[in-house]
Amino acid sequence: MKHFIQQVFSEVLENPVFDQSAIEKYFSKQYVQFVDHTQLDYNEFVLHIKKLKEKVAEQKLEIINSAENGNTIFTKHIATSVLKDGSTVLHKVLAEFTIQDGKIIQCDELTFLLEGNHSAKGLGSET
Repeated sequence: MKHFIQQVFSEVLENPVFDQSAIEKYFSKQYVQFVDHTQLDYNEFVLHIKKLKEKVAEQKLEIINSAENGNTIFTKHIATSVLKDGSTVLHKVLAEFTIQDGKIIQCDELTFLLEGNHSAKGLGSET
């Protein structure tokens, strides 16, 4: 499952281009994301990814640690984002992904701003 999550990171988040077909490939239409006191459904998540592509020039996600249990994988990863204004933002992310029928159906995530402008604190849930 770690390889699956790395593919999601690469094709959906690290890809500088908004690609709805990649989202559809990896995320269930019943997808729900809980991130930092915000809940996003599938359509709101798609808008979130679109918004990220508008703000972020380059993004790299590095999995520091992971643990699997049945159809669930937990990751601790670092998200390094170079914004289009040239500034860099680092977030530590703790995420629990639930996989069903080969797609992510839920993500419960906490993000913590490690470096960068405080206004980028909510980058993980903007729509």
